[in-house]
Amino acid sequence: MTAQSTVPAPGRRLEELDWWRSCTVRVIDPAPELSGTVRSFLDDLAAAFVRGGHRVIAPGDNGTRLDVVLVGVSVPAGTAPLADRIMEEQTPLMLRLRKEQGRQGAVGRLVAVAEVSERMSELAHPEVVRAARILMARVGVFTVVFITPGALPGEVAEATLCTMEGGHPTETEHVAQGICDRLVAAACAHEVAGRHDVVRDAITAEAWAAARAPRSLAVAGTRMGDLGLLPAPHAMADFVSPRLSRTYAMYLNLQGFSEGMLFAFDPDLDALVVTASGRWGVDKRDLSAGDLVAVDHRLNQGRLRVLAPVGTQPMAPSVEAWEVCALFEAAPTVRIGRNAAGHWQWDPNGTHEVPAIRAGLHAHVGVSHADPTLIESIPPDRDRYPYGFGCGTDLMIDVARSTLSASRALHDPADGRHYVRWPMLYHGEMALELWGPDQPDEPLSGLLDLFDPQVLGAVHFHPDHIDQPC
Repeated sequence: MTAQSTVPAPGRRLEELDWWRSCTVRVIDPAPELSGTVRSFLDDLAAAFVRGGHRVIAPGDNGTRLDVVLVGVSVPAGTAPLADRIMEEQTPLMLRLRKEQGRQGAVGRLVAVAEVSERMSELAHPEVVRAARILMARVGVFTVVFITPGALPGEVAEATLCTMEGGHPTETEHVAQGICDRLVAAACAHEVAGRHDVVRDAITAEAWAAARAPRSLAVAGTRMGDLGLLPAPHAMADFVSPRLSRTYAMYLNLQGFSEGMLFAFDPDLDALVVTASGRWGVDKRDLSAGDLVAVDHRLNQGRLRVLAPVGTQPMAPSVEAWEVCALFEAAPTVRIGRNAAGHWQWDPNGTHEVPAIRAGLHAHVGVSHADPTLIESIPPDRDRYPYGFGCGTDLMIDVARSTLSASRALHDPADGRHYVRWPMLYHGEMALELWGPDQPDEPLSGLLDLFDPQVLGAVHFHPDHIDQPC
């Protein structure tokens, strides 16, 4: 049995879930060159929203806050690879919509719908992710729906919903309704990333220089890169022309992104140290002190407190930092003390009480097997959270807390495991290292031993394949 083969299909209607809300949707008037299949699918999608109790507003109503904006885009047919056929817009859609909505309106999730001859469900994971990200960058959206026409006029054989994180689940039955439900779930999640306050001079320069967690994260990041758990950063220039790359940098302060995240608790700082936001193109395989951010692991009414060392201006923390802090808040505490070498270790009679989570990582990889004697695997709760949410959202925080509450390794003193993992639906893994007896001195060293085939190899992971359950 694989680590993800037990993922069940959702069994409840979205309207029955306590986080569901009615959404406001706009369909941008289809351009004349759009195919009949795209036009028909947009009509079916709008009808599905209406049936679900959502409001589809008329064109020109620019004062309304929008949760979902749907736009059809054209991808030329041909024999060239899909990524090579995607055309570049003169102005990114997100900039155009922001101007049209004006100050009175707000633009939510922008979704491009494109007809392609390929069946995305049959393509390799890296190929789908690259094509989706190219279309996102060249059109100016963060969500893409690829539709493949069926045998009858206007019929859609399958639709694949692609997210920036790399998810790409495919609907083949009741296609418009399935995509509608997924978009509603995504729209119900509110962004929390960015809600942070910087506490100036919170850490002395000497304490930051002496802190162990930043050095441990740098070592772990290099090892993760060597293992294939972290890819190289992506620059906008990898996806668009120099002209459009300059537009993104100038108007959206977006120069690229990097994937994955690392974190470790530092008892000397009484702080959580996390990698900086990927939007700065931080290479997490080669971390410096400036690529790391100290934060208070206790959220302040949902806001994150960035603890700035004296004389520094920290970068924004990774979007996953909010959910990681929620994990630390939800975790029980343990006692730790220093060993003979001066390193912090689990000690029931220790001098410090800290969250039971020592460190962890988030990686955009799939897992096919995890040895249950060494690491606990927690399946996703698809009854309450049937679809994946983006990182840095309130519902992803709820998922993290709910998942942690199910952990026996964390809550049962009789459970001897010190590692916990779970799949983040469609786009990757979260794995935790707990404080416990006989752990290596170096944070994350023991956890990465599980992923390293040359050491324990207890976790079989695949950068080129992530399960996409319906």
